This record gives sequence, structure tokens and C-alpha cells, in this order.
Amino acid sequence: MSSSTQRSFHDRLSVSLIDHVARVHLERPDRHNAMDPPMIDALLEVQRWLGERVGLRAVVLTGEGESFCSGLDVASVVASPERVAWLLTPDASGVNPAQRLALGWRDLGAPVVAALHGHVFGAGLQMALGADLRIVHPEATLALPEIEWGLMSDMAVSVTAAALRQDVIQDLMLTGRHLAGDEAMVLGLASRLDEDPREAALELAVSMARRSPKAVAAARRLWREAPRLDERGRLAMEAELQRNLLAGREQREATRARLDGRPPRFD
Repeated sequence: MSSSTQRSFHDRLSVSLIDHVARVHLERPDRHNAMDPPMIDALLEVQRWLGERVGLRAVVLTGEGESFCSGLDVASVVASPERVAWLLTPDASGVNPAQRLALGWRDLGAPVVAALHGHVFGAGLQMALGADLRIVHPEATLALPEIEWGLMSDMAVSVTAAALRQDVIQDLMLTGRHLAGDEAMVLGLASRLDEDPREAALELAVSMARRSPKAVAAARRLWREAPRLDERGRLAMEAELQRNLLAGREQREATRARLDGRPPRFD
């Protein structure tokens, strides 16, 4: 991976890749970064592109302007029945493109941090739930308003929100109510609150990128796969992942760096 790379996708988002950290920036501020067909295509394409980047260690999701993402641009999407059908058609793995918008971040080989401010509605919130962590502005507004359109949230929310309180998710899905960032923190939708979530998310991503990539990957795998196991299986998985890290090259370098009082080098 080069030390610095920049790309634009469909005039809807940009990606900067610097020192193993990718910043994915939604760029449709005049519509609060609402997802129209070009942005949907851009998001799916950038997921594929990042998945091919060797050495990627962390990703930050941010939005230009007053909001992170105000949800689906319904008028532009439903204008094409073929487009709607495509969004709901699963691939060979059983995941449709709408669901991939959220699951694609979870499936990257690096932790993803979403920086949420302004409007975080519908598809925007569901995409953010696919991130590992969410840094939220205290005055951000979060909602799942699909019920107001006679629909329900369907972007893999049953997967990405499985570890959250089901009564909280059902409250949002069944009422469409809006909640502020501070309430989102109390209810477990936010990982942290910050007055500058974009800068805080970038700092967090840079911090994680300095850790052992293998240890980070092991921790992410544990929390993704262990919940499906019984207690014995969870404990066995923890032990196996730890055995694979012990005395490895990265673990030895982390230990030496700690003792030497210097940053570790994992390149």
C-alpha cells in the first residue's frame, strides 16, 4: 500500500488512504448525503476497492456538510422499478445490495469507525450499524423512519444490531421516533460522544492502525463469531486465537517496542 492515495467514486464520495487508514467521505451535502443510485453504486464499489487494498488497518466513515447521511433518496431510487428489484435481489451468499451497504463494512478486514453528526436517518443509521464503532455528536439525530413509509428497516439490521438491545431497535423501527446523540449513548447505539466526531473517529482509527494487525483481526473475529457459540465454544475460540498470537512476529515486536519505549513497527 502506498503511503498516500486519493480517489473519487461517482462524484458522490471520496477516499483518502494514508498510512494504512482509509477515510471514506460522503459528498452530497446539498441533500444531507442522502443515498441516490450513484451514491449507492459508489458505496458498494468503494467497499470492493478497500477489500482489495493490502495493508488496510482502519476505516473512517464521514459525511460532508451538516449531516452524516439522511437516509435513502426515496424519489430517485423508486423512479426505477428495476433498481428497486436489484436492491432486493440476493447474491450467491444470500446478501442483497441493500444489505451489503451495511454488511460490506463489517466484512472488511479492518475495523471501521463511523463519525455521526446531524441527520443519521434510515439507510444512514443502518449503514453506521455495520461499523465496529460509532462516534456520535451529542446533538446528532438518529432514527429508523421507514415505518412512516409503510416499510421496515431491512439493510441487515437483524444482523448488525443483533448485539444491541432488541427493545431499543424495535422502539425505533416501530415508531420511527428520533433520538439525540446523548440518548443514543445511553441506549447503546453510540460507542462514544464527541463534539467533533470526525476528528475523534480519525484519531481512534489512527490509534488502532498502530496496533498489531493480527491482534486486531483476532479481536474482531472473536466478537463476530463467538456470539453464535455456546460457552465452551467461546472459551475455546478465545484460547485458540490467543495461541495463534503468542510468540508470533507481531507479538514479539509489540513486546520489544513496549519495553524499548518506542512505537511498534508492523510494516
